[in-house]
Amino acid sequence: MNAIETQNLSKNYRIGRQQIPVVDKLNLNVPKGIVFGFLGPNGAGKTTTIRMLCGVTKPSSGTATVAGISLKEPDSVKASIGYANQAASVYHDLSLEENLRFKASIYLPRSEIKAAVEDVLERFSLTEHRKVLAGQLSGGWRQRLLLGTAMVHHPSLIFLDEPTANVDPIGRRELWDLIYSLSLEGVTVFVSTHYMEEAERCHQLAMIASGKVLAQGTPESLRRATPGYFYRLEPDNLSEGLKAARQLDDVRDAWISSNSVRLSSLSPLHETELEGKQLEPVMPSLEDSFVHLASGGSLKEASL
Repeated sequence: MNAIETQNLSKNYRIGRQQIPVVDKLNLNVPKGIVFGFLGPNGAGKTTTIRMLCGVTKPSSGTATVAGISLKEPDSVKASIGYANQAASVYHDLSLEENLRFKASIYLPRSEIKAAVEDVLERFSLTEHRKVLAGQLSGGWRQRLLLGTAMVHHPSLIFLDEPTANVDPIGRRELWDLIYSLSLEGVTVFVSTHYMEEAERCHQLAMIASGKVLAQGTPESLRRATPGYFYRLEPDNLSEGLKAARQLDDVRDAWISSNSVRLSSLSPLHETELEGKQLEPVMPSLEDSFVHLASGGSLKEASL
């Protein structure tokens, strides 16, 4: 059995006389014990999906099982999972230890609370800050606390909604180390993000836009299934290089990426030079895959 299975899961909101689909016939299969990425821009339906899967928001239609439990039993689902998001509140006037103890008391017997809190404090390197008020924490430490509150009752599945938003690069790397450590212990981690580089770190991922899943697979399979030919150019002048790339025959798109120009074409551009520089063939990125799908394209099924 998968950790998550959905069948045409949908959520509509009424605006005036219209029913607006926010999540539209979502079909996902998430294996146990992996880091699963849910990749999409803001407004794509990621948070609404997670709220449905956590038993917080009732679906308009469709079904799902989460940790082996039907969404028709939302209280049982909530007791079996962990959940942390950007807006999840910790009590700012309570210490780290007090926040963890309060969350543990909701789901655990009194005899197990102390051991569970100590385990989280040690696992997430929070022991020396246990008496610090949550309101005094920086973004990175606050996210550690949120992750700790999601794990304090030892769920087999946790949902992390944009967990690294507003976290500095070092804190982001440390949080991902923690996420991987949970996966190695058999915990399924469902992570929503709009960062392409974070999606690359996931074992599997689904791409979502406008409430619909565009594709699901491993990062490598999604990249390889993206049709077309992709190249990189490192001109002396990025603006001139971009202009020249867009004037080439058969070029589908060209854009600036870091210190280079990337372009895609419908046919090979072997031994082509621009601005005195050779075009370098490259693999498509996840961003290339997402842009192609969001623009109405499809992937090569044999590669998935």
